[in-house]
Amino acid sequence: MTSPKQASGGPIFVVGTNNAMVHVYRDVQSLLDAREIKPDQLKSVEFFDVQGRKIVPVLSDTGALTGFKDSGNPPDTAGVQQRLYTTRANLASSVDARIAKHQPKVTRDEALSNLAVLEGRSLPDCYVLLEPIFSHSYANAGRQPRHDGSWWHNFWAH
Repeated sequence: MTSPKQASGGPIFVVGTNNAMVHVYRDVQSLLDAREIKPDQLKSVEFFDVQGRKIVPVLSDTGALTGFKDSGNPPDTAGVQQRLYTTRANLASSVDARIAKHQPKVTRDEALSNLAVLEGRSLPDCYVLLEPIFSHSYANAGRQPRHDGSWWHNFWAH
């Protein structure tokens, strides 16, 4: 039997339940190492692997995120793709507000050119396209997570 954190061995999508945010992680361990998702945020996000399977959080007795397990539902590749397409569209529609709150200023066209077009792409391709902006970098093989701090990541993901 595998441990809960090994419920999915590949890339993970974290999608806001309102389809207004997305993050990607190279695997469950990198998501756990990031320590970015707090227990009070778990109701506002959902987790999927690149096969379209929903994975669900496993919490410790104190409510800390310790891993993930398969939801038991069959993969829904088309449903996850649609969630990603919708999230991308929602992010694109917020571009003017994002430009207003970030420095230095960028043009609308420049901002949108840094937002991957996902329509018609497989989930593994979506991960590859989203990874440069919507992922995090890690130092020391995951032992000391750090936010990648890229300007475009902060613009689109936060």
